[in-house]
Amino acid sequence: MFRQLECFIQICIAGSFTKAAEVLMISQPTLSQQIRFLEAEVGTPLFERFGRGIKITADGEILYAKALSVIRLLDESKKETNELRHAQARANKLSIGISPMDFLSLAPLFSKFHEQYPYISVKFTSGEYTTQQLLSDSIDIGITNNPDPNKEIHTMHLHTEEQALAVYAGHPWAERTSVSFRELVELDTPLFAGDLNLHEQLHASNPKTSKSLQSMFESNSRSILLTMVMQQMGVAILPVSSIENHAGQSLHMIRLIDPTPVREIKLMYKKYQYSNPSVQQCIDFLLEQSK
Repeated sequence: MFRQLECFIQICIAGSFTKAAEVLMISQPTLSQQIRFLEAEVGTPLFERFGRGIKITADGEILYAKALSVIRLLDESKKETNELRHAQARANKLSIGISPMDFLSLAPLFSKFHEQYPYISVKFTSGEYTTQQLLSDSIDIGITNNPDPNKEIHTMHLHTEEQALAVYAGHPWAERTSVSFRELVELDTPLFAGDLNLHEQLHASNPKTSKSLQSMFESNSRSILLTMVMQQMGVAILPVSSIENHAGQSLHMIRLIDPTPVREIKLMYKKYQYSNPSVQQCIDFLLEQSK
C-alpha cells in the first residue's frame, strides 16, 4: 500500500503517468499496475483518463490529501526513530575537555568513575577553548583552571592542587626542600610560570620578583616548561603532580611556603538539563568527589 501511495502522489504532482514513471524510475506499465491495485483497494477510480491526459477524480482528491498526511507521518516516524537510536547510542558516552596537566592530577578520579560506571565510555579531548567547545556541543564537560565566564555555563570548584618550584640538578637551590615565596626574589636564574594567576600573586608578594619572570623564553605549556627547566634554561613554578611525574636526577622539587601557591581546577558545563544521563551522572560524581 505504501508503494502504491507513493506512485499515486507522484502522478498527482507530475500531472502524467509518463513523467511520474521517469521520476520513480519504473516503467509506465508497472506504474499503471500499481494504480490499478490502489483503485481496487479503495474501490473507486482515482483518475479520469482522456486521450494522453489525466485528471484526478473527486475521490482521488480526498485520497491525495490523506496520502500526503500518511507520508508525512511516516517521514516524521522515521526521523524520530533515528533520533531515538542515536540518543540511545549516545546515552552511554560523554566527552570531556581537559588539559594534559589537569588530567594527570585527576586521573585517579576518572579511574574511580569508571569503576562506578563501567558502562559509560568517556572520550578525553584537549580543553584549550573550553567555553567555545561547550557552547558548540563539541564537548559535554569542561575542566580548566582558566574559565571564561559565560551566562549559559555553570562554573564550579572541582579540585585544588599545590604548586611547587621545579629546579634542575646543579641549581644552587637543588638541595633545598622548601623556600619562602618571598625568597623567589633572590633567584639568579629566570623564573617561568605558565599560570597567569601566579604572575599576579608573585607581584603582590614582592614586586621585585616580577623581574625574575622577565625572560627571553616563555610558555603556558607545562610540558614545555618542564623541558626548559631540565635544559637548565631556568626554574619554574608548576603543579606538584607534574613535577613528581618527571622528578629524577635532572629535576628536583622544592616546596613553596608562606604562602603555598595553589591552582584551582574548575568544572564547567551547560546550564540546560542534559538529555544524556551519562553526562549528568559524571557531573554529579565529580562534584560529590570534590566535597
